[in-house]
Amino acid sequence: MALQIFATDPDARPKPKPELDFSNDHTFSLRAGMVVNKKPISLPAWRVVTGDPAVADAVAQLLGGSAEEFDPTKEMNLHVLTDSSSVEIVLAGSNAIEDKLILWGRVGPVHECDGVNFLSPPERKGEPCGCPKLMTERKELARQGIGPAPSINISFRLAHDYELGKGKLISSAWSLAEVIHEVKDALDQVDGEALCRLSLEHVSFVNKAGEKVDFRKPVIEVLGSYNDAIAEGR
Repeated sequence: MALQIFATDPDARPKPKPELDFSNDHTFSLRAGMVVNKKPISLPAWRVVTGDPAVADAVAQLLGGSAEEFDPTKEMNLHVLTDSSSVEIVLAGSNAIEDKLILWGRVGPVHECDGVNFLSPPERKGEPCGCPKLMTERKELARQGIGPAPSINISFRLAHDYELGKGKLISSAWSLAEVIHEVKDALDQVDGEALCRLSLEHVSFVNKAGEKVDFRKPVIEVLGSYNDAIAEGR
């Protein structure tokens, strides 16, 4: 017999965790992995997700691969498994990157901070968040599901198809979180929009248990001014 604890009070039923919204003014998203047989896997090249067939076809021509429908129940129902592990993008300054730490609860974030102070709720913004000082401790709490993990949102355009519209990358990689301040500092040194290279870098090592670990981490390299690159014909 199933539990009937919400039968008399349906409004008390927990709401599902909201899906990340790639709509608004974003026409596609860039992803480093996908779920296969209910298991997340890392991909050797970028995966592009969109709901627009024209965008999917344009991405396939630019980065390789072909457009496929992967989930007809979703608005963003098309993806392209590209052949490219590196892509040149355009960032409109450091404001194009939003970086923070989030611990999700049943109905939304229960802890949102910058690593030192709370970012929400409004009444607690600016107060010490209580996160550990050491990175190893932060990662362990996040691994256990009791501490916040990185949430890095990057809004960009493709350098070689600028008019295709805005793309979005959301990353939870600690490796990117540890250096994202350097990327933002480099962007602040560029006058106007910046030409950048976004790559998936292969990492392989043997852990303490003697097991081989393979994964790919996102890496952002700021190349310089996008306007200068256009003027030089790059």
